[in-house]
Amino acid sequence: MSLDFSRDFLILIATALTGGIVAKFIKLQPFVGFIVAGVVARLFLPENAFGIEKVAELGLIFLLFSTGLELSLARLSKVIRISLTGASVQIVLVTLVSFALLKMFSFDSTSALVLSLGFSLSSTAIVVKTLIDKDEANSIHGEVMVGWLLIQDLAVIPMVMIVGYLKGGDLSFLSVGFDVLKAVVLIGITIILGKIIFPRILHLVSYLKSRELMLMTATFLAIGTALMAYLFGISPAIGAFIAGVVIAESYERHSVLSETRPLRDLFVAIFFVSLGFLVTPTYIIPSLGLVVVLTLSVIILKAIINFIVSIFLGYHGRTAVSVGIGLSQIGEFSFILFTLAKNLEIISDKSLTVGVSVTLLSLIIFPILYKNVPKIWDIFKILSKRSAYFYRFFAGWDRKMLPDENALSGHIIICGYGRVGGWVGKALDDIKTSYIVVDYDQRVVNTLKQKGTDVIYGDPEERDILMASGIKNAKVIVVAIPDRIAQEAIITQVQNLNPSVKIISRVHTDDEFDRVKLLRVDKIVQPEFEAAMAIIKSILYSQGKNKEEVSNLLKSLRLSKAMTKPD
Repeated sequence: MSLDFSRDFLILIATALTGGIVAKFIKLQPFVGFIVAGVVARLFLPENAFGIEKVAELGLIFLLFSTGLELSLARLSKVIRISLTGASVQIVLVTLVSFALLKMFSFDSTSALVLSLGFSLSSTAIVVKTLIDKDEANSIHGEVMVGWLLIQDLAVIPMVMIVGYLKGGDLSFLSVGFDVLKAVVLIGITIILGKIIFPRILHLVSYLKSRELMLMTATFLAIGTALMAYLFGISPAIGAFIAGVVIAESYERHSVLSETRPLRDLFVAIFFVSLGFLVTPTYIIPSLGLVVVLTLSVIILKAIINFIVSIFLGYHGRTAVSVGIGLSQIGEFSFILFTLAKNLEIISDKSLTVGVSVTLLSLIIFPILYKNVPKIWDIFKILSKRSAYFYRFFAGWDRKMLPDENALSGHIIICGYGRVGGWVGKALDDIKTSYIVVDYDQRVVNTLKQKGTDVIYGDPEERDILMASGIKNAKVIVVAIPDRIAQEAIITQVQNLNPSVKIISRVHTDDEFDRVKLLRVDKIVQPEFEAAMAIIKSILYSQGKNKEEVSNLLKSLRLSKAMTKPD
């Protein structure tokens, strides 16, 4: 290993480390620090300071491979038709409007088309990580967003072909058909390998009980699939992503993910630093105003189009707002399009720098925007109240479909009919107890209506929804929604509308337990804690403890948790 490479690699790691530490100190996502550190480093270092393109490409391969591993095709299949329609319409609309916008800023037609195609894509890696961190991956908007992103990522394949044709490639029917056939064959081979071959290899390696061998195997599969995609004329990162999505259905997915995560994190940090390094100061400083205007325009444009498409697909209220803002940033695949176009010499260095800068700025802004989705939603609800037509899109319910609140009395309200709420409803059915479900998943609502269950389609955070569910006359309300912000909003509304109703709320983490306990609810249920109690109970009985001893110990543990004061 040469001294120059060692020095350059050390500087890269130091740059990423500095940016990450600063980002954590000011409570930003680490990737924001990596990007900004790369931009700053570019100001002080010459253009050829690093030969990091290959290392950065490895980072993108690992990033998208691991992102694919965190997706579930089985879960996404429920929203695949909606995602296919929504993503396709959104890509076309954003591309057309962005193209017109870029032409207004005097970009040539080729550059405008390449940049607008890149701007139509959203960041799978950043959105999936954000959803997982916020425990929203299994929410309605989470499933819709991930399904949408999957279609966008597959759409990169024809986009790469389009960029190639802009160079003056053969546009004959035979040539285009051959390119499409290659892409279909690649996806088919990847699916076959991921469904049949790769799981068997991983299963065999898992029997050897060697973490080192599992890491090497996972690395081999990721890079091997990326190389296969490259041989087919497709971006290596796309091949790695598809492989990750397919392998995600195997039993060894968690082992693969855990073993590759440290390696992925290292290369991903370098990848984001390299993105910041693509920003050329001599081009970006005079164009800084243009970059800011374009970034804000693209974010607003995508948020509006995503929201409108969500409305037409039957989603309202917070779901539509979350999807709109959640997919408003520009994704990592745009860098593939921009750099490909630059290598083909169909866009200038200035266009590349503007495209990369707009993308990076949108990624930096995204965490701040998404964190404030509830506040943004509330603002639009207030502003739209003057018009009943527009208000129903933000409220997430239709007044004509609400039942008579006075017809309900002495019943139980279940907010959220997922894994927890579903079991509660089944138990209440068994004991013939009256209840009504409030859920804003149209699929769940339709299924319950077919079964004859009383159900309201709407967001339980809404005062009118709670009133329509008969909160004034209800005995108990079960808050089974996993979203912490939604839980707190519902509990606050309920306590204002009916202080005497018994409130039972589920929570996920100890932090959520402490926060909900401050709201003085009647019963807090933490599934993980209950699972631990069941395990402890089984262990005690296996050690010969009698029923009274077991009961006393479990009571002591519950009392200890209940008496723990929030920090």
